[in-house]
Amino acid sequence: MLEEGPVRRWLRERPFLKRQTAIYPPVDRELEAKREAKRREWKAKGYPDSLIEHALVLADGWVSSIADAFSAGKPEVREAIIRGSYDKALSVGENWITAMMK
Repeated sequence: MLEEGPVRRWLRERPFLKRQTAIYPPVDRELEAKREAKRREWKAKGYPDSLIEHALVLADGWVSSIADAFSAGKPEVREAIIRGSYDKALSVGENWITAMMK
């Protein structure tokens, strides 16, 4: 059996991430549509469902943390940051899932 790597250990130690599969609070249907399109794309590439979920949680967490850091507590600024950065967040998730498949 392979030794557990740092990413898998990090995810195992944070079970709450598995439950959080969307941006909280939700922004709009456009982002959900992008998210679902990426899910279908990754599924078509043959990636396992568990890795897909982790990659989506990573993308959502990444963009949420960026938005929280730069929005100064203003919800409209947070939403604008998320909308403008969500494609980049999905690419972060894609980079991660590609690395996990190696």
